[in-house]
Amino acid sequence: MVQTTVVIPAYNAEGFIGDALHGLLAQSAVDWECVVVDDGSSDGTAARAAAMGDARIRVVRQANAGVSAARNRGLELARGRFVMFLDADDRLHGLALERLTAFLKADAGAVAAFGTVVKILGDGSPQPGQKPLPRHRYPDGDVLAAMVENGFLNVGQILMRTEAAVAAGGFRADLRLSEDWEFCARAAAQGPFRFAGPVPNVLFHRLTPGSASRSLASLWENHEPFLAALAGNAEIGRKLGAARWAALQRRVRASVLWEVGRVNFCERNFGDARRYMMRALAIRPTPKRLALFALAEASRLLDRPLANRLRFNDLDRVKG
Repeated sequence: MVQTTVVIPAYNAEGFIGDALHGLLAQSAVDWECVVVDDGSSDGTAARAAAMGDARIRVVRQANAGVSAARNRGLELARGRFVMFLDADDRLHGLALERLTAFLKADAGAVAAFGTVVKILGDGSPQPGQKPLPRHRYPDGDVLAAMVENGFLNVGQILMRTEAAVAAGGFRADLRLSEDWEFCARAAAQGPFRFAGPVPNVLFHRLTPGSASRSLASLWENHEPFLAALAGNAEIGRKLGAARWAALQRRVRASVLWEVGRVNFCERNFGDARRYMMRALAIRPTPKRLALFALAEASRLLDRPLANRLRFNDLDRVKG
């Protein structure tokens, strides 16, 4: 059995898939396979991936069905003990698989291991103003409550036992947004997630303003299926207990309302931004949100970019 399967869902990713695969070929660990699932691309994504000329890389094609269906197809084909879901425009650090595999081998009870992320721009350069990696703090072990509350991990920074990903049921294809957050919450209900430490990072995550998922994120109704899926998970509710589960659901709703407001602010839909931000503050008025809301209001009134912090969300989980 191969050690690790890296599943890459790809839709019209010809411009980035080569970078993602070069990052995989540069891994210090060599016992891996990659399943690139071309999800009905109309460009040269599949040909670009096949041209890498490495037998460990398999390319499968399917009619366009969305990122969740593409990830699930890759999971069905996975032959590795461990699995990672890497987006086609992201890239792994050269030590990523070696470090994360070591943590899973050292802790037989761990469902997954994860590391930190460096956000990069379209040209591959680091996003300015990021917190230094040594200052990153994540929960370790039982991460269920944290995962439910804010979906704090990108799936590309997680290496999971394949049997756990299968037991979790894969990704829900009916969710247009936050399908990775919902999946990770179900996986975290199975057992511990180990934090591999802040340095070095394991993932370079590319920010792509103007993506289809970003446009979906500005509409509240696109988030409601995710909230309903999370609220309907009886297993998570049982593990957390009724009172804690109810409180966490309110905090999740506040987080999503704030995100919808933030996206609308970035798109200069100031009326909608203000409405959603105020709804979030009514549920959970944290000092950080209150300060950012004041900056957003000043930015709107003065028509000056005083609230750039709102343009770079730490909870970068809106995918679709």
